[in-house]
Amino acid sequence: MSAEQETTAIWPEFMSALEPEASESTVEAAAPADVAVIQPPSDLPALISAWSGVWSGWAGQGRSCDVKLIVENLSLHAATIVCARASDGQGVYSERVLAQIHGNELRGRFTNGASLRFRMRNPEVVELLWREVDGRWIAGVLSHGSAGVRRVIERVPTGEFEHGEEITLEMVTFKPNGLGPFPTLVFNHGSTGVGNDPSLFTSTVTSPTLAKHFNDRGWMVVFPQRRGRGKSGGLYDEGFKPDRSQYSDDPQYALPGFERALRDLACVVEHLLERADVSRDHLLIGGHSRGGFLALASAASHPDLFGGVLNFVGGWVDEHGFASEMINPVIAERGAKFPGPSLWLYAENDPFYSVAHSRKSFDAFEIAGGQGQFHVLETRSGQDGHHILSLTGLWGPVVDGFLERVSKRSSNAPTSN
Repeated sequence: MSAEQETTAIWPEFMSALEPEASESTVEAAAPADVAVIQPPSDLPALISAWSGVWSGWAGQGRSCDVKLIVENLSLHAATIVCARASDGQGVYSERVLAQIHGNELRGRFTNGASLRFRMRNPEVVELLWREVDGRWIAGVLSHGSAGVRRVIERVPTGEFEHGEEITLEMVTFKPNGLGPFPTLVFNHGSTGVGNDPSLFTSTVTSPTLAKHFNDRGWMVVFPQRRGRGKSGGLYDEGFKPDRSQYSDDPQYALPGFERALRDLACVVEHLLERADVSRDHLLIGGHSRGGFLALASAASHPDLFGGVLNFVGGWVDEHGFASEMINPVIAERGAKFPGPSLWLYAENDPFYSVAHSRKSFDAFEIAGGQGQFHVLETRSGQDGHHILSLTGLWGPVVDGFLERVSKRSSNAPTSN
């Protein structure tokens, strides 16, 4: 690679959609025993000092690689780093590298010629491109992590059986410090694109970025994985074509798939209401993509339970399908039975739900009596408008305003006996 190419590396457009989740590797990336992080000099710019310390995350399709970046020593233009990588198929590897600082990037090269490039998205999240000499490459994302936040994985019973075994659902909980009870957000994942890659079904989907935003404000956030998704049991079947080649936008398949997902969520809600660390008086429900519309319908099914709904780029089927207008507005109208406030967050350059299509769903929601606010977030050029969860700077102020309104509403509500 020429010096000019090295200076002008191209980052894939999808990078902003990647979240600093836990990896799916059963093998943990391990750094050498002699790792030592040195406090950065006080005269270094804050953008450079922010690199110091240990970053953890993942890389590769299906989050197959566990990755750690340890930035040991920093100067104005360079850094001593240790990068460790591990996966079930390739084992464990680590190496200490002298990296160069270029703007918001760290760039280094292993002794075997593979190149590393880290880009700081914000002081808590960095993106990774790892390129081998033969041209193969993987992308990933890492974070500093949240001090005081506990990540707990649980199993939720459903009372339903397949092949003689009870189906349990995986639920990942991000808890702030303390015993609770905590105000709690139930946040629901979306689909896997067009549904034609079964390898994606078993990846657990959370949003540590969103969880941190709420944890920092004292909220607990739970991420249930519906049937057949993540490590949940059962068959994943939320509206496929008869041959299961991909999702169907035919109402005869898509709508029963929606009902199936709603039943799974009902099991999770019932489970949460029995927990001592959940404040029943301060419950929100939300979700991304399919999860956003699922949250609307779930709130409508429990009109007195949730204080509000957060809908991030919600919809159930891709608007380009022949029957999307018979599905998305119908679900939106159903959500209008929820009497509380809702926040609808969308953005331009969304390959699944354009702003115009989503406004039609919102209009149907309002006409049916729903209470909500529709916001179009301003993404940067080239950003995927469907994947905004990691862009806290975009939605953070709007969500904080919504939380303030919901809190006031809850404090003014009559106290239940």
